[in-house]
Amino acid sequence: MKFKFLILFCIITIIGCRQQSNKSIAPSSWIGKVKMGDTNPELVFNIFKDSLGQFAGNLGIPSKGIHDIPLSQVYIKKDSIVIEISAAQASYRGVFEKNRKTINGIWTEPQYTSPLILAPLTKEIDYDNFKKENTSSLNLESTSEHFNYYSKKEDKKVLDSLSKALESNYLRITTEMQTSFNSKIDVFIYPDLKTFHSAIHSTDAPDWVVGAASKNELQMVSPLNPGSEHTYQSLIKAIVHELTHTVVLNIRKQGLVGLPNWLNEGYAYYEAKQLNESQREFIHSQLIDNEIPSWNELEKANNYQFGDLNGYPISATIIEFLVKSYGIDKLKQFIIEPENIKNIYNLSKEDLEVLWLEDLKQKKNTIKN
Repeated sequence: MKFKFLILFCIITIIGCRQQSNKSIAPSSWIGKVKMGDTNPELVFNIFKDSLGQFAGNLGIPSKGIHDIPLSQVYIKKDSIVIEISAAQASYRGVFEKNRKTINGIWTEPQYTSPLILAPLTKEIDYDNFKKENTSSLNLESTSEHFNYYSKKEDKKVLDSLSKALESNYLRITTEMQTSFNSKIDVFIYPDLKTFHSAIHSTDAPDWVVGAASKNELQMVSPLNPGSEHTYQSLIKAIVHELTHTVVLNIRKQGLVGLPNWLNEGYAYYEAKQLNESQREFIHSQLIDNEIPSWNELEKANNYQFGDLNGYPISATIIEFLVKSYGIDKLKQFIIEPENIKNIYNLSKEDLEVLWLEDLKQKKNTIKN
């Protein structure tokens, strides 16, 4: 059995190289809004000179609480500017206008481009307490202790069930990760898959794409109209999966940068208790047939490949093993600093993977006996 679940995030990878420019605009900060489904996030570019006198910079996304992401290239020639983030395959190319008071350009990501007009930043950005506007067509229909719920009126009757699922897991997950939120988390419930996919700017997404999360925000299709790949009950669990993602984002100032997909998704799947017995049996059959993907394979897979590899339930078994063997506190450290895995667990990633496989085999033998 393959259970596919896509979580959409703004994922930006850090690259350290920089390009010298021939015209100075440093130091300066620029801000502009990019069209992306319902979200329309503002991007903030800070440009400065590093210790070698070369142009450098970083990117912030206030609505996602993400900041200080280094730019891989800042290049200016006459009235043109090029800003790149190489590993994310993202770039901005623009032209200075109006006596260099605005930059008119195009923001590009894989399979997506958007006009982006930048203007000088004239306000201080509080990334930890940034409150963005509701740009969706959904209205505030309900609130609870830790959440605001936006939906169409016809979906209002499902909000109580979603609220129970979220509130009953909120304190447990935030306590485990030793974090808290400065404001209520916004929850957007869309009436159908078409509307939801449009809101997350993935109009051609398959039916199993039902949820998305960013800092302080959850988005999901209504459990009353779950589509062909999910059920009412599976979406009640899915909203907890999304909650886990936003908790993780709350403890990582650079979002998903450097966080292995299997660690991020496996932890969310684990906390939402989505791993069931039929999935365990399928994993054991993969183990018998030597079809279990390696941690490196899971890490390199994109979201679609990750689902095809049965990555979500498999990754949840890794999290189960780590928590059972070493405790939740070390897992939290690992989520914050995955690059320090050896210092955290006193074992290499390869050694941990071997121990996890041995644990899977023992469980398989227990079930068989």
